[in-house]
Formats: sequence, structure tokens, C-alpha cells
Amino acid sequence: MSWFEVFRLAFDAIWAHKLRSFLTLLGVIIGVASITAVATVIEGFSEYVSEKVAVYGVGALTVEKAAFQGFADFEKFLRALQRNPDLKVDDLLALREQLTLADAVAAQDGSAADVRYGNVVVPTVGVQGVTANFNDLSTVELAEGRVISLFDEENRRMVCVLGADIAKELFPRGGGIGQTVKIGRDPYEVIGIAKPLGTFLGQSQDNYVQIPLSTFHKIYGDQRSLTLYVRPRRGIPNELVEDEIRAILRTRHRLAPSQEDDFSITSDPATQGIFTTLLATVSAVVLPITGISLVVGGIVIMNIMLVSVTERTREIGIRKSLGARRRDILRQFLAESALLSLIGGIIGLGLAYVTMLIVSHFSGLPVALPFWAVALAVVVSGSVGLFFGIYPANKAAQLDPIQALRAD
Repeated sequence: MSWFEVFRLAFDAIWAHKLRSFLTLLGVIIGVASITAVATVIEGFSEYVSEKVAVYGVGALTVEKAAFQGFADFEKFLRALQRNPDLKVDDLLALREQLTLADAVAAQDGSAADVRYGNVVVPTVGVQGVTANFNDLSTVELAEGRVISLFDEENRRMVCVLGADIAKELFPRGGGIGQTVKIGRDPYEVIGIAKPLGTFLGQSQDNYVQIPLSTFHKIYGDQRSLTLYVRPRRGIPNELVEDEIRAILRTRHRLAPSQEDDFSITSDPATQGIFTTLLATVSAVVLPITGISLVVGGIVIMNIMLVSVTERTREIGIRKSLGARRRDILRQFLAESALLSLIGGIIGLGLAYVTMLIVSHFSGLPVALPFWAVALAVVVSGSVGLFFGIYPANKAAQLDPIQALRAD
């Protein structure tokens, strides 16, 4: 028989028992759907992190009191938060004066307050105190108005830039520039409205207001640690800039050569690396667990194929008596098993993708269906059918035609 004839007969056998075939497929459908869903989320997060983590521009270095480097160093991170001194304006000024391999150094401080305009109140808004050059290092772009200037910062002016969500809440019809809003108890003139940044892990990145750092310290005090952002000069490797930052801050903080840094320096690739490690860990744990359902599905297929061999013993005898060879019978049952599993894989693949799109729509969870997941679903589901179909197919092929014809 040709392969076309083999698969036609296999499809006819599956179609003749539609309900039984569907019930048999459930294990494979669930297994493939689970693996595809996990792969879709992992790929989506990977792409999402690449796009969203680097909020402060390509190649910008972040200098903090302590930075989370991974779950393995969580205790070290907590100790650093307790032990390390806060980064202050003097540290910012020292880096600006002494760094030779960077062309910009900015700073940010933060708190939270209610923002009010008229009778509209937006609660618990992130208040960012930023230096005049902060937006030069970030991906924040203005939809209208202007950014905070050096004049605003030097004179502690009561001006602000609104994030897109805040502007939409306070000024749904537009026209916010030049208006006065209250941040906490203090009035501020709106000088700019930012373009939307979107969400990150379901949390809005547009729920903020920016005010000059000097104004922030006047209103909220300077008892918190600054976050500093350093942009290396074009063509200068990040590692060299990190070394220069480290030398300046260690000298300022009077650290002995044997002492550890009392600050942390991170970059976009390092931040992405944390998420990549996390996703790899999740993949290593979750994918094998979801793969168990595929094994169960394969066992169900083997069981139903054994039942099918028993039911079709007489058919096998007739075919052998008419000249069908052992390999023809073997191919027929292997093709039926593989096709059954493959159909389940395709259904599971489609089910997973549609489900994840719906979940993404309502939850904001990032998803992306990679080509390797599609190929893996098809190959694995077909292979499961082949593997678990070998024994039933071999049993069918070894039937004696005389005994098979005598079967009821």
C-alpha cells in the first residue's frame, strides 16, 4: 500500500469511532495544550522583558543602594539594604564632576501622594523627583508640553509632568498644560504630559507625576536613597564605566580594598538576565510536570489501540488472506496511532493559543507563540502516538491469518 492509502485507512478508522477517538485524544490535547501554554507565556515574558525592562535607555547603568540580583542572593540583598548607606545628592554631584567615560548622570527619588484637579482625585500616585536631564536617559517621551528644565530644578519650581494615566483621569478632554493640580497638599503647574508607556506584568507604567528633584526634597525631605542613572559615552564598554563609578564611590565612602561595595551597579542586560534565569528555572520545573499528561495520553492511546486490534482481529485476518503483508498491517496501525495523537496535538496547540489570547486580553499577561513550540507540539504528539502505538501495531501484524479469521 502507498502511504496515502495507509493514512486514508487510518483516518477512516478514527472517523468511524468519533466519540471514542475524541475521548482518547483528551490526554494528548491536555498535555500539548499545557506545554504550549507554558511555552507561550515564557516566550511572551521573554520578549516582554526585552522591550520593557530597559526603561532608562539602551546601555544606561543604574546605581542603587542595593539591587536584587536573583533569588539565590536574596538574603545578600536584604543585608545590603540594611547595611549600605543611602546614596545622596553629593554622590550624584561627585559622579557628574569626576566621571570621564560617561556623558550624562541623572537621579531620581520617589514617594506617593494623591493628585487632585477640581473634584477629581487620583489616589496613591507615584511622585518622582527627577533631575533636569532625567528624561534624556529614559524612554519617556512627551505627548505635549515640555520636560523639567535646569531652571526649574535650580529654583525649586512647583511644576510637574503628568504620566499618561494621570493626565487621562484629570483631563479626559485634554487641555491639561498650564493647569494647576494638587499633589498632596501643594499646587503644581502642569508643564508636560507624557506619552503612554503601557503596562509591565499587568501594572501600569503611566501612574506617575514628575517634579524637580530639588522641589521633591523641599516637600518630602531627602531621607531616602537616590537611584542614579549613568549613560556611558558612545563606544565605551559598560564594564569600564562601571569600574570608574566603583572607584569614585568607594573613595567617597572610604572603603578599604578588602571591603565589599556598599552600593550596586546594574545594567539592562543584567536586569534581563535575572528574568531570563527565572524563566529558565520555571521552564525546567513546569515543562516536565506538564509533560506527564502527554505520557498519560500516550498510555490511553496504546490502550485504545489494543482494544482496536482485538475488535478488528477478523478484519486483519481477511486483509492478510487477501495478500496484505506483515509490514502493511504494522504501518496501518502505526499510522492510525500517530495520526490520532497528531490530531490531538494540533487541537491542543490551537486550544492553548486561543485560551492564552483570551487570558492575555483580560489580564494583560504577555503571550507569544514561538515557532519552536508549534514544531515541538506537532513532533512530540506524533512521536507519542508512534511510540505507544508500536506494541499494538506489532501485535496486530503478528496475528495468524487463520486464527484471525476464526475470531468472532
